[in-house]
Amino acid sequence: MLRQVINIFRIGKTVGTIRFSTEADKKKRARKFLMELLGSSRGVSTKVGQFLSLGNGDSDLTDAFKESVPPMSREEVVQVLNQNYAGDYRTVFKKLDWQARAASLGQVHRAVLTTGEKVAVKVRYAGIDGCVEDELKLLGWLPNMGPVRKWGMDFGDYVEEFRVHFKEELDYRLEADRQLRYESCARAIPGIVVPHVYKEQCRDGVLVQSWEEGMSLENACSLNEEQRQGLGKIFLTHYLHMLFREGLLHSDPNPDNFAFVAKKNRLQVILYDFGSLFEIGPTQRLILLRIILALRYREALDPMACLAGLGFDTAKLNDLKPQLPALLEVLFEPFNEDAPVDLADWDLNRRWDEIAGELKWWFRSAAPPSALFLMRSLHGLATHLRSLDARLSWRWILDEVAGDLYREVRELSIPALVPANGSGAVTFSGLSRYLKVHVEKGNGNRVSLTMPARVVDSLEEVIDPPVLESIKKNEIDLDEVKAKVQKSGYAPQTLFEVQDPERMVQVWLE
Repeated sequence: MLRQVINIFRIGKTVGTIRFSTEADKKKRARKFLMELLGSSRGVSTKVGQFLSLGNGDSDLTDAFKESVPPMSREEVVQVLNQNYAGDYRTVFKKLDWQARAASLGQVHRAVLTTGEKVAVKVRYAGIDGCVEDELKLLGWLPNMGPVRKWGMDFGDYVEEFRVHFKEELDYRLEADRQLRYESCARAIPGIVVPHVYKEQCRDGVLVQSWEEGMSLENACSLNEEQRQGLGKIFLTHYLHMLFREGLLHSDPNPDNFAFVAKKNRLQVILYDFGSLFEIGPTQRLILLRIILALRYREALDPMACLAGLGFDTAKLNDLKPQLPALLEVLFEPFNEDAPVDLADWDLNRRWDEIAGELKWWFRSAAPPSALFLMRSLHGLATHLRSLDARLSWRWILDEVAGDLYREVRELSIPALVPANGSGAVTFSGLSRYLKVHVEKGNGNRVSLTMPARVVDSLEEVIDPPVLESIKKNEIDLDEVKAKVQKSGYAPQTLFEVQDPERMVQVWLE
């Protein structure tokens, strides 16, 4: 047990070495060590490694995870199957391919039922349930330290959330029921394929579903632009529909859980593995939409009250109150973009660091543990769309999927919270919309520019070099200007004015 927990931390450290090292030999040694660690690990260890490597784009990491998890031997598989099928698996399967795709909690075989249907058979690793329980139990005994202790995060709550989650994920009968439910909910989404479950053939440790084959995400990334855009739209539409209309979201974004079909007049996204689902209630779904619309129209709505409705501990958000509108603006930015979104520019972590610094940990600490799975889904969505280079108008697709809910969303009552320190409430109406630049030259020519307010984070890139030279001559520190704006939560304000013989420059937020 102790070795497995130590492996979890070693895997995290080794993934970091592969991701951030610039030395080829060091990366090669780390990849070999990672494969050795994964080769002796299943369950929580592999899940942690998959999550840490998501979206990195490093082929060394991808290959390490694909090559290292050892499948069960033929003898072990036969033993598990016979235990589940009253001593003889051949009463159910006419043919079974012994080559398997191994994953964290089980492995998948291609098979044919005695009735002739081609199926995929997921077989749970022998003894994996006890292994996962032992790992989580040991993690629960670890002391709170580092950011966990400093920012008041209850590590025990997270471990318990994982325990419940993994217990459900190990129950293949439960997964079969969930997959059938997901299949029913997703029928309304063109292009989404959920393999059909053969429930009568499923057992506690065996899941049987239709064989649905497609190309990997890696191969889909090499398709032409029109195909990638089409697949990306299906993927995003699916996410928004399931989140806001069904409240049931696939929350394991491992790339191996998706496959893609791109044939003449047919684009499809296939979803696998429904052991990890995130469920969200009707009121919480409406609150999420309420935040998006309040940001879109700069409404006088209290973000603290919205987050309280989502289960956040608002006492932990007091120090972040002035920055909350700006933090949520960044978090939900793709949902409100009119133009196609280039997710390479989103850079959520960097921008949160610039706005809140270390205080961002209060936000993470205040969130309910279950929110981790929603954030994991959002991270996976953005990662896979970025891999496909699918640049889509999230706002247009959201309006198409959930626009008929907006009236109910606007009627939702979210009273402002009374601030604990007696100060005034901070609302989304205090966010600036636009960055304005006005230049008057000595010859009388005038130039006025209007850009999204977030462009203030990269002023040097949008201001013409001659104007930038005037700013430097007047000893205006643009880094200080940017820091002041971020600390204010991007409130409307004058940033600076420059007057010299060549030009007059005014820059402000409104």
